[in-house]
Amino acid sequence: MWQFTATRLSWALSIILISLIARFLQRLHFQRSKFKGLPGPPHSYLWGHLRAMDIVLRKQPKNAAPQTLFNFIQEEYDLPDTFYLDVWPAGDPIMITFDTAVMHEFTVAHSLPKHPAVDKFLQNFGGPGNLASSEGAVWKKWRNAFNPGFSASHIMSLVPLMVDECDIFSDILNKHAKNNDLFRLERAATSLTVDIIGRVVLDHELGSQKAPNELVNTFMTQVKWQERGAQFNPIELIDWPLRYVVQGHLNRKMDRYIGKCEHTDGFDPWKMSETLADPTTHCLTGIDERFASREGRGKSKAIIDLALEAYLKEVKGTGDLSKVTGIDAEFRTAAVNNMKTFLFAGHDTTSSTICYAYYYLAKNPEMLARIRKEHDDVFGPDRSTAGTQIRESGHLLNKLEYTLAVTREVLRMQPPASTIRVGSKGFFVHDPKTGEPLPTDGMMLWPVDVGLHRSTKYWPDPHVFRPERHLHGGKDDSSANFTTNNAWVAFSKGPRNCIGQELAIIETKVILAMTLRSFDFHAAFGELDELKGDGSGYPGDSTGIQEQFGDEAYQIQFGTAKPREGLPVRVTLRA
Repeated sequence: MWQFTATRLSWALSIILISLIARFLQRLHFQRSKFKGLPGPPHSYLWGHLRAMDIVLRKQPKNAAPQTLFNFIQEEYDLPDTFYLDVWPAGDPIMITFDTAVMHEFTVAHSLPKHPAVDKFLQNFGGPGNLASSEGAVWKKWRNAFNPGFSASHIMSLVPLMVDECDIFSDILNKHAKNNDLFRLERAATSLTVDIIGRVVLDHELGSQKAPNELVNTFMTQVKWQERGAQFNPIELIDWPLRYVVQGHLNRKMDRYIGKCEHTDGFDPWKMSETLADPTTHCLTGIDERFASREGRGKSKAIIDLALEAYLKEVKGTGDLSKVTGIDAEFRTAAVNNMKTFLFAGHDTTSSTICYAYYYLAKNPEMLARIRKEHDDVFGPDRSTAGTQIRESGHLLNKLEYTLAVTREVLRMQPPASTIRVGSKGFFVHDPKTGEPLPTDGMMLWPVDVGLHRSTKYWPDPHVFRPERHLHGGKDDSSANFTTNNAWVAFSKGPRNCIGQELAIIETKVILAMTLRSFDFHAAFGELDELKGDGSGYPGDSTGIQEQFGDEAYQIQFGTAKPREGLPVRVTLRA
């Protein structure tokens, strides 16, 4: 009897195994056949394009951000500006484009939906209903709700609080300079920009520049655990169960903080955050607390209050608003998810832009002298008065034309992220030269910002830092002026462009104006060994290739694209 049962079980398992193998081979053939005749690297029936990609990846820094690698794939195999990558089973098939006309077809002329990979990436920083990855009526509702909070006039009204946070940042830089400290500039810049976005989004002083904050520490730990993509880091095929559990735990901690502002008892069983907030701290950042106190606050454009206003508009037709005593669970979840999304997206671009601005200006003394002269001309020679002047007259920031050009050139050289759309059956883009239709069915459509920003077709000397090319009405010997160049996509194009771009630009202007004349920044990649074990989570690997596009501070994937090793620096005070 036992032998008979064991035999049947063996046959059943064999049939299941054969079925799985057959299914895999069927899917393999289907995937590989899709790429027949399409432009791309050398293609293998077994490996797709993975082996060809690996040849290129081995020539690049091991932790380089994926978005920086496609230029080298194009160069290695002499590919056109639109080409395909078959990375199955490590990921979805990809159509890469460095062409503005092709990009326009699926981001502006036809704004195709975001690829599911965007939602997957944001599930640990957003979740269902978030503005960045939602579609259709849900996206439109939240975009309309939050547009007033990111209007130019409202952002200008927030300039004084930016100055307040930048004063703290300047004090921190001053202490580092006096102590001759070696430190990671990115972490200091992140604390600054998170505190600013916390004021904008939650109307709350997170204070992470002064002391540890539970939300910020949990948030930064979540960034460390973010996946890079199995096609670039195969180990993620193995460690996903642990990643899933840890990120779920961290996500719930952020939800509690933003939703009800519940503090823990100071014990973190996962030991993932560096230090928890003081459990006795009182705060009114939570959605529920803001709802309860809404009448006493009056009209507000804080993002958290705009979410509540959207909710009240939604339920207005259901009866007497005075009887509404709480927030619907579904709406509350979407609101919390949007708060997390804004904290994530709102800090990231600006923190990296600040770091790279200091880095490139230090490498180009004549440009540093020019931006400092502009600040002298606008604010006068007394550096200590810049913050006061900006606080009282925010319109002075409009005079910082060269500062704006520097910001835009930094974002060209080191853009934060690209939009990714999903193709569909029957939708084709077209080769600009031949008019040939190119399929998109089942494809991840990726207009890679690094590829567009470093293309010789749009930017002469694309790897050279040259702010002059962004001066309005000015002439640059490259003839590639920002006012006419559609290849500058730091904030994307079309209806799904970045809602926070005005905030990012103004914030960067304030920070540069308040710091550049007081401090000199010196990159210190040669001293990285001294920072090992500092708890930052950065790779700390100084072996192998350590340069990309001629820069030591190349982008690595650390949750998002960050300056390598957090840009280790020493700061000195200017006389």
